[in-house]
Amino acid sequence: MRIFGTMKVRILQLILTATGILQAQVSDTTVLLPSVTVVYEEDEAQLLWRNLSENWPLYQKQSIQSAKLYTRQSSANSEVAFEQVSNVYLNENQWFQEVEAFKDYDRPNADFGNNVEFQPSFSFQGDYDLLLDVQCTFSKYPYSKFEYQRIEPLNRMVDVEYASSPIAGIMDRNALAHYTFEIVARWESDSGEHVTLFFTPRKNRTGWAGQIEVDTRDYRIHQFEGAIGEMEILQHFSTSDLFYVDYQKLSWANGSQQVEYWLTEVNRLPSMSKKSRNLVAVIPDQQVQGTDFWAQYRPKDDKLDAWTARQDSIIRYLNSDEYLDSADAVYNEFHWYEPLVSGVGYRKRSAGTHFFYSPLIGQFNAFGVGGWRWTPFAFGTKRYKNDQMLSVTGRLNYGLTNADTKGTLGATYTYAPLRNASWTVNVGNDYQQITQSVNLTGLFARSNFIEKTFAEVYHRFEWINGVYTRLGFEYSQRESIENLDLGNDIFGSLTPPQPFETYTVGQVSAEILIRPYQRYYLKGRRKIVLSSKWPDFRIVFKQGIPNLLNSDVRYSKYECIVEDYVPSNQLGFSHYRLASGGFLNDPSTVRFIEYKWFRGGDYFLYTHPLYTFQNLPETFATPEVFIMANATHHFEGFLLNKVPLIRRLKLNVALGASMLTIPSRSLMHLETYIGAERKMKLWDQPVRWGMYYGLLPNVMNPGYRIKFGMDFKDNFLDRWNF
Repeated sequence: MRIFGTMKVRILQLILTATGILQAQVSDTTVLLPSVTVVYEEDEAQLLWRNLSENWPLYQKQSIQSAKLYTRQSSANSEVAFEQVSNVYLNENQWFQEVEAFKDYDRPNADFGNNVEFQPSFSFQGDYDLLLDVQCTFSKYPYSKFEYQRIEPLNRMVDVEYASSPIAGIMDRNALAHYTFEIVARWESDSGEHVTLFFTPRKNRTGWAGQIEVDTRDYRIHQFEGAIGEMEILQHFSTSDLFYVDYQKLSWANGSQQVEYWLTEVNRLPSMSKKSRNLVAVIPDQQVQGTDFWAQYRPKDDKLDAWTARQDSIIRYLNSDEYLDSADAVYNEFHWYEPLVSGVGYRKRSAGTHFFYSPLIGQFNAFGVGGWRWTPFAFGTKRYKNDQMLSVTGRLNYGLTNADTKGTLGATYTYAPLRNASWTVNVGNDYQQITQSVNLTGLFARSNFIEKTFAEVYHRFEWINGVYTRLGFEYSQRESIENLDLGNDIFGSLTPPQPFETYTVGQVSAEILIRPYQRYYLKGRRKIVLSSKWPDFRIVFKQGIPNLLNSDVRYSKYECIVEDYVPSNQLGFSHYRLASGGFLNDPSTVRFIEYKWFRGGDYFLYTHPLYTFQNLPETFATPEVFIMANATHHFEGFLLNKVPLIRRLKLNVALGASMLTIPSRSLMHLETYIGAERKMKLWDQPVRWGMYYGLLPNVMNPGYRIKFGMDFKDNFLDRWNF
């Protein structure tokens, strides 16, 4: 016991000495211990990662400015979808791609038979889009676009199709909290010592699983291998002074599909100072270069070379005028069933001509105005070798009950494809909707239909990049359908037509679209518009001209629109649309058909949030000045991805708000809602499902409170519609 007592005294003496409180009566034999530095021994793998992350920004600065790029997309059995040779340039942090040669190995569809064709059209968007809907190389093969190939798993990635939230990069600042690291191999070479660093996401985290090979002499990454979902990626980095990916392979479905690229001639291409930074690619017309051309870029592969040589000969034959004419001759043969079920067509692709007449099975409309109607249609197109094109469409509309004959005829001639320039002429006498800005039941309401006899001429032109005009003239007569016999019309008794006095309209219209710094690419003689980082500014003006050919309207109608898509960032992405309009003249002199219409909400249906209102009690129209604003924001996993258990559901949070005000009426409608969304693929098409709950207004119809909706991703623009 005395030993333990002595130890207690010595410990007390040491403590008092360290704190400076020891009294003078303590013996001079007291020993002062030296200070000790305690070193925490950090995990070796984490220490390696810290050294890599410190050097990573320095290596990224040593990137390339230009290179020759060979790309191909193939399958496991060596069948190639496309191969491409491009020059790529980095200009002001944006990549420019000039496609030198492109080969599509997809065999042309022979199409020896006929197909039934239908032309349904529903839209909640009231504005005319000035731009052509052209689907070309970058939409058919997205990975032919260099920006789409430049996947950077070592950095943070946002707005990726294969994940519901941004993906933390291996070199992110917070990677230690997101991944676990382990050294799994070491070896030496003449250049230095090497380490393989394995990584995998922590529990309940989404991220890459794989490994990187590192040179510990200079902490430079030589190779990355990783996987996420069904996607695998292999990247090999250059060994020169510059730091870049000189070879990359993306693969899906256990390697059955893959895209590869090789970089050569780095920083040896001519300067692109004279090329527009908004022009992201130049793609020549389809070229069938000889084997020697592709062999200088294509890595040697006997099996693949044999397949491409055989495929080349097949494609050359399938593209020959001899074969196309023989296939068209079979297509053009008349069969007794064609007028009944498939339609009658004529085609001569070598001459760029096509004609089609609809089948009898698709020519009758049971829900037409006045009951059953016979509605055959026909169209014809002629494409010239300089990419100019003429399209003509005609439709007959005959009512079986009232024996009333209606119809329309239209023609569009695209005379300057590089300017998106065309003339359009439409004439006809038909029953037309006053507006599509109505709820679903209103689409068939007979109060939403009028009889219109019209002649229209429009001219569209792009003056400079991103500045478009569409000038038009319309002359029409509009009258009520109240005298029409609706006895067999199932919608006639529920929604009777609206009576009004027949009047004549003579008006000119001008629409101006300004898209600053519009990005585009050239494919042959066509200009394909992509997008812009700036909003779209649109002005629409219509002027009624009184006394012109008995015209009795004199209104001046205008609308100003600003809309934009704000790309992904750490907080997600947004869409917004601002619009204001009205009449410059006395609104009381304007007929209701010319009013601005606002769509009422639908029970449980979530409609396009940028053009409609989810909780507006009813559809209404006004000639007075209005201001409306619509916006949505999608957090892309930023919120729910941080909640344990819930993040396993892979849900995203969405917020939306809409506002409509008509100052002269003292009307103010404000609505907000919150939603939960989930992405998935439907027949290889990205789709987003959502359920939404209305927050404001506080008092609303219970059927408007909860909504269900869906949206398909636009693969051409690589973004969601809303």
